[in-house]
Amino acid sequence: MNNKSDFLREMEEFDQEIDHFLKKEYPKLSRENKITYWLRTTHKGMRTQGEAVGDEYSEFSKDWYETNKSIETDFDSIFKEAVENIGFKFDWTEYNKRITKKWYLDSKL
Repeated sequence: MNNKSDFLREMEEFDQEIDHFLKKEYPKLSRENKITYWLRTTHKGMRTQGEAVGDEYSEFSKDWYETNKSIETDFDSIFKEAVENIGFKFDWTEYNKRITKKWYLDSKL
């Protein structure tokens, strides 16, 4: 990566790959594999957010929730099954608070 434009191009390509997966490949997954997908991405996202900003739940927002509901019509049920196996006590109260706000910081301002 030589410059900013290389970085932006790589980010664009990555976004396109994710978009392709979610639109073309994800719908073909079995329910079990969908649960595994949400378990892995949620665990990784929460760990990353916890390390980066000290707030594991900062990845959750109303926009995040609505986007995922548009990808997976049975999102609530699949997500619930996924976090049952996340390896720590998932705080549903905090999660539900976050997914009702466009950005969590809105409620702190």
